[in-house]
Amino acid sequence: MDEVEVTRNGRTDQFSIILVRGADTIRCMVSVALGGTDERSDSEKHRAALSRAKALAKALDSAIESSQGFATSP
Repeated sequence: MDEVEVTRNGRTDQFSIILVRGADTIRCMVSVALGGTDERSDSEKHRAALSRAKALAKALDSAIESSQGFATSP
């Protein structure tokens, strides 16, 4: 099971996301600003940040799997 910690950077639209999967930890900063005035609620911004972080983690996981496949090929 993945552990997720989301911390908002003050009252900005930046979030610190820490995803822990087994012995692997991924830390990233995610911005959810739309540009201009953002009328979304705090909980909507929190969900958007988490969604983006999970997409990033999935992409990193896929890249790691791909690179390990290349490393073990003859």
